[in-house]
Amino acid sequence: MRKLTCYAWGKPGDWEALCVDLDIATQGDSFAEVKRDLELAVEDFLDYAAELPENNRKFLLNRRAPWGLHLRLALRHQWSMLTRTCRKWAFRNRASENRAIDNAMFVIGYAS
Repeated sequence: MRKLTCYAWGKPGDWEALCVDLDIATQGDSFAEVKRDLELAVEDFLDYAAELPENNRKFLLNRRAPWGLHLRLALRHQWSMLTRTCRKWAFRNRASENRAIDNAMFVIGYAS
């Protein structure tokens, strides 16, 4: 099973998600919406690619987001996780404030 790395970021009412391994993106109002939409977009893309001749299929399945974007999203996610951990530690006895922007990383798996 091949695993596809995906990132999502946004604030309430304005979320974006990107599968960096296939360079497919979605937008929506919530994390759950963009994750679901991205999973459906990836599934549709893979179904379409399966119907193509071998050389076209290989080209599409090896298409990736630019490395600079991949690196920037990975660093953004790591920074978000670090600051979230620090906030939990710093505010463990007090209610922490909600962040306007949040980040998430998730994996979509499919049989190749």
